[in-house]
Amino acid sequence: MRFARWRSGIGCWVLVAAGVSACATMPRQPTLTLEEHSLRMPLTVSPGGSVSFAEKPPLTGHIDLSPILAEERKTASPPPGGGSTAVQVMMFYGRFYVVADGFHSIWELTPIPGTSSASYRSIPLTSDSEPKLLRGVRLSRYGSSESSCLRIDRKDAAPVFITAKGTTSDVCP
Repeated sequence: MRFARWRSGIGCWVLVAAGVSACATMPRQPTLTLEEHSLRMPLTVSPGGSVSFAEKPPLTGHIDLSPILAEERKTASPPPGGGSTAVQVMMFYGRFYVVADGFHSIWELTPIPGTSSASYRSIPLTSDSEPKLLRGVRLSRYGSSESSCLRIDRKDAAPVFITAKGTTSDVCP
């Protein structure tokens, strides 16, 4: 009996130590403000029983892109000569992807459940030896319903694909 209590006590301490160790080694990702609010889409059901998401405007809320703009060495102020900075945002498998002409990377924003924030990371689309700015960049969904990707087209460059798992590829698997 005494040995069983001692053994279960050791087991608890091993679990606590493993949990603390895992928390201590997890890298902390930067965050930004992301307010998705609620998503309400009144949709018309077709005779076959399906609905189209393109029927109504989708999301309300806002994203604070200041940290990303600072990383891209841009400012949130309008560009010289008037106008405003234009970005493309696409939601793909629960993550948001942000890109613009003049960026070095596409940015992945992952909402943190139960909060008004998201972690974010850059996904470089050019090599370190050739840090070119993106030009003529365009986001679109690509592939079949069984295997779709986020397609990133760029001027004078082959398309790049981001899979449902968030990895980059030269082809959509």
